[in-house]
Amino acid sequence: MKTVYGKFTWPEIKAVDKDRVVLLPVGAMEDHGPHLPLDTDNLMVTRLAEAAAASIPDEVLLLPTIPFGFNEHHKDFPGVIYIQPETLMHFVVDVTRSLVHHGFRRILILNGHGSNHPVLDLAARKTVIETECLCVSVSYWNLIADTLRAERRSPTGGMAHAGELETSLYLYFDPQHVQLDQARAAVVHDDGSRYFCLDLAGGAKAMVMQWWSAQTADGTMGDPTVADAGRGKLFFEAAVEETVGLIQEIRQMRIHSRRDHH
Repeated sequence: MKTVYGKFTWPEIKAVDKDRVVLLPVGAMEDHGPHLPLDTDNLMVTRLAEAAAASIPDEVLLLPTIPFGFNEHHKDFPGVIYIQPETLMHFVVDVTRSLVHHGFRRILILNGHGSNHPVLDLAARKTVIETECLCVSVSYWNLIADTLRAERRSPTGGMAHAGELETSLYLYFDPQHVQLDQARAAVVHDDGSRYFCLDLAGGAKAMVMQWWSAQTADGTMGDPTVADAGRGKLFFEAAVEETVGLIQEIRQMRIHSRRDHH
């Protein structure tokens, strides 16, 4: 059973079950401290999408990862490729419109970069409004927030960026490209705040995003020093399980018809 969208011929894609969920991963190319490569977000979300698709190949079609995201606030660090939010939203909606044009009705946008989240949420909503298909957007860490809180070793703020979560995952996937000797803890969470908590395990009531270079000296926001491949494996397997569960629920969801009450 083929799952990779680009490996189908056009007659095959014409004949494929249009209720299979089309999975669109979206990442970013940016600084992740001095210890992780620029492709961290892309590696995480691509591996997750591939593993989820391999688990239920008859229910998924996997698109290539969109490798650039909304991250201009990181551009003071060399290597960042930044896309304007409007550009990213319109690009993603053009992809989803294309899928709907070919008859697909269920799409999951799988996000691997924090600041993409509001943009991809809007893209999913715009797709639904314009095409009346099911289009869902999710950031993978939100699927495993309970696991992160239960298994973490770092304090709140330790999983914001290039911290315990992402470093553990990269150690699990590709340890030869992690320079752990360059990692340092940089937990900047203000325990006195009632509202602000930049951490991938959740907890924030409000959001403010300043220039990244104004908040961190080397791009790290979290504690990569407590990361290890074993918990990277645990986090990854939990994310695969939850992504598969979400895909299967999307497969079963009813697509309601709109009713204009004018």
